[in-house]
Amino acid sequence: MGLCGSKPKGCVRGRLVPSGKRNRRRRRRSIKRRISSLKLDSLSTPSRPHSTPTCAARGSVDAAWFDSTSVLDSEFDDEFYSVRDDEVSTEGENGKGGEGADWNNCGLLPNTCLPYLAAAGPSLEKRRQINQGTPNLRRKASSKLSFKLKEGHNDPMIFSPRAPLQKPIAGTSVPHCPVGKRMPNCWSPIDPSVFKVRGKNYFRDKKKEFAQNCAAYYPIGADVFFSQRKIDHIARFVELPAINPAGDVPSILVVNVQVPLYSATIFQGENDGEGMSVVMYFKLSESYSKELPNSFQEHFTKLINDEVERVRGFPMDNIVPFRERLKIMGRVENVEDLHLSAAEKKLMNAYNEKPVLSRPQHEFYLGEKYLEIDLDIHRFSYISRKGFESLNDRLKLCILDFGLTIQGNKAEDLPEHMLCCIRLNEIDYSNYQSLGI
Repeated sequence: MGLCGSKPKGCVRGRLVPSGKRNRRRRRRSIKRRISSLKLDSLSTPSRPHSTPTCAARGSVDAAWFDSTSVLDSEFDDEFYSVRDDEVSTEGENGKGGEGADWNNCGLLPNTCLPYLAAAGPSLEKRRQINQGTPNLRRKASSKLSFKLKEGHNDPMIFSPRAPLQKPIAGTSVPHCPVGKRMPNCWSPIDPSVFKVRGKNYFRDKKKEFAQNCAAYYPIGADVFFSQRKIDHIARFVELPAINPAGDVPSILVVNVQVPLYSATIFQGENDGEGMSVVMYFKLSESYSKELPNSFQEHFTKLINDEVERVRGFPMDNIVPFRERLKIMGRVENVEDLHLSAAEKKLMNAYNEKPVLSRPQHEFYLGEKYLEIDLDIHRFSYISRKGFESLNDRLKLCILDFGLTIQGNKAEDLPEHMLCCIRLNEIDYSNYQSLGI
């Protein structure tokens, strides 16, 4: 039976032995075991050095510890190594000591392999059943391991079924869809003229017109990332395309829409938590300086440089940042496909295509060749949050048109022009990964 756990320490074959003799006998037995295991090792694998500190390649007996199809991967085996010098089992699979037991110890010195295998994990036969058996066995083994890992390790990079992305290339998670085709989980370019903006005579007739068919930036990609907390300035964690800067205007525009995935409450003190970032990337139009009027170009330069302006008010004028003119344009193109109730349909018709000023729930980050705009829906009002919350489950059915413009507050600022625009086709956010930061 190997080591005796139920008898006194000096008990050998029913009689007590003095400690000095007991230690000498123990040393002789350990020397014999080392010699026999080294001989066996040299016969079985003559080309392999005896100092190999692992049991991974010791034949089919230990192969079950390195199961490639279950959650019990080789990188987790360190958890089951013992660090105590006085707890080395000499039992083999047949329950007896000898050379068979030495094979289970890999022919190495004590405590360099897995002692007490039966206590450390499932038996060899059980692990073979897990490896080759039904999904229920694998699921049980996975749940037991996940419980064990929660106590020991906290590295999501190892234990997550889909590891976080590390410095991904921008725009690779959401594919591009050609114009004229309808495909789920993709983005496509869209004409700026689908949006209605303030026309030339808006301050007289309050009418809106379709925007001119030109924009400052055109889409080149999109990403969706999960996160436990909001990710600000997300351009730091992705690899942006190499585009030469064009004068004082950034060559790339990054729009990061931070969408919460937790429930909204009326008296919510927290405005951060689990959510996703819908990131859209745009490239400066080659005809930016030709197609867009000088007034729009001047306004965009003020927005980039974070300049301020004087706004008339009562009882006195106010000095406000020019960035507060940034306006979000959004429209659901396929409302009839969402299967809305009567109340939901009424709200959708009332607020669909309704522009919204992004202030104060926005942040700007200016890089060497890019400008990033973060739109923080976590900080929106309760009513707006509830609307987005009800729409989250239907995003995989929505064809959503998104755009940005700079609001015209004076007659000379009109008509408004589109800063950027893109179409997101039926985005199912459950298909995407988190971003390693």
